[in-house]
Amino acid sequence: MKLPTLFAAAVAALALCSAVPSLAQQSPMAMGNGIGELRGGGAFNVYGRTDNSDSGQRTTDVYTHAWYCDTSVKAGSTSGCELGTTFNKPPAAQYDPLYITVPLGFTVPPMTMDCPSGLVCVDHPVTIDLSAIGMSSNAMLPGHDHYTTTLNGGHAEWWDVLVIGVKGAKTYEMIKAHRSYAYIQRLIKAGNKNVTAPIPTNIFLYFAVNP
Repeated sequence: MKLPTLFAAAVAALALCSAVPSLAQQSPMAMGNGIGELRGGGAFNVYGRTDNSDSGQRTTDVYTHAWYCDTSVKAGSTSGCELGTTFNKPPAAQYDPLYITVPLGFTVPPMTMDCPSGLVCVDHPVTIDLSAIGMSSNAMLPGHDHYTTTLNGGHAEWWDVLVIGVKGAKTYEMIKAHRSYAYIQRLIKAGNKNVTAPIPTNIFLYFAVNP
């Protein structure tokens, strides 16, 4: 998949994803990441939280299982996670989309992001293969914000990660203010050049959304 050069350059400048730490973060292997990062994750149960936006409201994602990346997709990262290629084998028959917005060509104050720089975001892979966009095959996952389109009744499930690149601080702040993927979708349908279409990955996260 051919992705914009701007997206590649911006991702390279972004810091590590992070979030509110939990006791589970003391064990990198238990998270399926860190030194000796496990391909596919999912072998361990962990616990943690991050912030999220859903239908105009701020919500909380509660994680009880490590991330999963489909290892049938070729990836050079220690996590087995890939940007620009969708999965072949999902971890479950039932899942919903998780849209993450990534700043392109500008910085966002770290602690205003759902997964800011500085710490590893709970139950997220540390590394990702960005070779599809001409970058490192074992790059660090960038900081980002989360958007879901359903609460799933508060029940935990798998979420398919889709990346949306956002160019310009003003557009990014407007998206954050609306707290809704529906607003992002309107921008995309209107042909807004500051927002990319969702970019597929082979990454899944597992959490429940609490209002």
